Amino acid sequence: MNKSKTIHLCLLLLSLIFSFILAETGYRIVLFTDIQVFDRFQKPQHFADYFSEDDYWKLYYLFDGRFKPPQQPHPQLGWIGDFSRDSYLHNQIEHIGDRRPVLLYGDSFASCMQGVLCFQDILNSDQLFSKRHYLFNYGVGGYGLDQIFLLLQKSIHQYDDPFVVMSLMTFDLDRSILSVRTGQKPYFSVEDDKLKLRGIPINSDPDHFFTTNPPQIKSYLYRRIIHSDLLPEQLSSFLRRENDSIGKKKQVSEKIILEIVKELRAKKIDFVLLILHPHWEGVSTLDDDTGWRDSFLKQVLRTNTIPYIWSKEIFTQDSREGNHSYEDYISPGNGHPTTHFNKLIAEEIKKHVLENQ
Repeated sequence: MNKSKTIHLCLLLLSLIFSFILAETGYRIVLFTDIQVFDRFQKPQHFADYFSEDDYWKLYYLFDGRFKPPQQPHPQLGWIGDFSRDSYLHNQIEHIGDRRPVLLYGDSFASCMQGVLCFQDILNSDQLFSKRHYLFNYGVGGYGLDQIFLLLQKSIHQYDDPFVVMSLMTFDLDRSILSVRTGQKPYFSVEDDKLKLRGIPINSDPDHFFTTNPPQIKSYLYRRIIHSDLLPEQLSSFLRRENDSIGKKKQVSEKIILEIVKELRAKKIDFVLLILHPHWEGVSTLDDDTGWRDSFLKQVLRTNTIPYIWSKEIFTQDSREGNHSYEDYISPGNGHPTTHFNKLIAEEIKKHVLENQ
């Protein structure tokens, strides 16, 4: 290559680099401006994965997402539900009397959505169940498997001879590698084949946390391309390193599940794992495959002889026997179980509890 061509090639390369830097700078100005006309560009899903990346939730905060960080975060859990932030006793403890406590842990699929009869409403009004048992709902919206585990550890010693229902919505597995959602949260890493708790204490000032922990995105243009439909799915998945992410989720989640089971068995506590399946737009449904999650969970549960309830099986059996529409099981708009579906699941919980009374 002669000197002239080399110079032209270098100039072209420099021109491309300069153009990219200029385009990236302009794009960032558009993304982080307060001008309302640019709001349509401010979508965190264009740059990061909702299920797997902290950057999604950091952008959600910067783009003024609808759900705000908890203003009084719990130092160990991040946010809490219907229980004391100090003792972890349930707020309905005065209702138990001399009955056996049944402790339900989980996320919003356990705590339930507004306008739906929830598990505690159903079972605590059931004559046979409530004669000798009382269910405390420790479900907290947005929890990952990590937070569910921590809450169980912190609260279970408050109860004598409890029965534990450890519910897990399949996508709680994904949440367990996140250090933040709408607010900062605890999480685990695996080091020397052991769980290591990270992310605590939670910063008492959410705004300070987000200000000092900005997104780790080097190029928003590049991220926009690999999170778009411009590339073939396999290439996009490779560039987003989805397989690495799934491997990490499996590693952490299996460790947490086995630690929960180990702790419950060591304390001779009766328990069952409740596996719940969601239906959101673009996300797996009750009558479809959930990718790697179902097969992974079935393998862990069966290999370790863990008692479980599988919501898909309940849905499949009931939908075959009755004349029901899909909306009889899943609430349109939020993808959570309806009253009808909660009653079916509650009946399975009741069977497991009464078999171990």
